Amino acid sequence: MKRSSGQASIGSMVRRIRVSEGISLADLARRAGLSQSFLSQVERGLTNPSINSLRKIAQSLGCPLSTFFEEPAPVRGPVIRKHERKVLYNTRSNLTYQLASGYPNHRIQLLITMLESGSSTLDSPMAHRGDEACLVIQGSCLFQLGEEKYELNEGDAIFIPENTPHMFTNTSDSLLIVMGAISPPDF
Repeated sequence: MKRSSGQASIGSMVRRIRVSEGISLADLARRAGLSQSFLSQVERGLTNPSINSLRKIAQSLGCPLSTFFEEPAPVRGPVIRKHERKVLYNTRSNLTYQLASGYPNHRIQLLITMLESGSSTLDSPMAHRGDEACLVIQGSCLFQLGEEKYELNEGDAIFIPENTPHMFTNTSDSLLIVMGAISPPDF
């Protein structure tokens, strides 16, 4: 399998954090509910984890998912330029996250999600700490919130209470762009 620089960097970050926390590969596998062989492949950059798997790894390591975003130039001041955003692109799910807020000590996190037609943000709904509000900027999607499903179109918004499992699927023929705000930051 061909190794991409994104796969290698995510894997090396997972390994660095795991080792610095004194967590064995077997213990991380148990905590995350993933196989030890899969995690070994991730750490060696041989496979690209899904967003679901990466979120489980991050939670098991006690760090936010944004830890694995590509690091742009450091942000100076209150303005974050487009080229300064942290980015996480997942080729398995045709999904791109852009973190549009820069400081970890802020009480709100702004996230832009871009999703190709027919793709979903996750394999199954997942919950996280913090309330979240999302606004569909472009396209339409089927948003699953707990057991309920909602069709959202451009301009529609949805509120997600803390610890409510959720995910969405792009139901349009073009790129879906959703802007979300999470408070307190947990992405």
